[in-house]
Amino acid sequence: MTLLYFAQVRRITTLTSEPLVTESPLSTDELWQQILRRHPDLALLRPAIRLARNGEFAAPEAVFQPDDEVALIPPVSGG
Repeated sequence: MTLLYFAQVRRITTLTSEPLVTESPLSTDELWQQILRRHPDLALLRPAIRLARNGEFAAPEAVFQPDDEVALIPPVSGG
């Protein structure tokens, strides 16, 4: 699995992306547990971050596969 980070998430992690090695599918909660183990400072942003799987926003009950590309998308403001 590849994790992609944008905006505030990128600033917090200091990464644009990183691999997450898993041999089995992960629920949304399991994926977040893995992410927060690596980057505990994201916990405060978690309620506002949307997950996208393979270019499409993921539903809260999504299951993420080992070969998925997962983007963490924080709220975006603009005009």
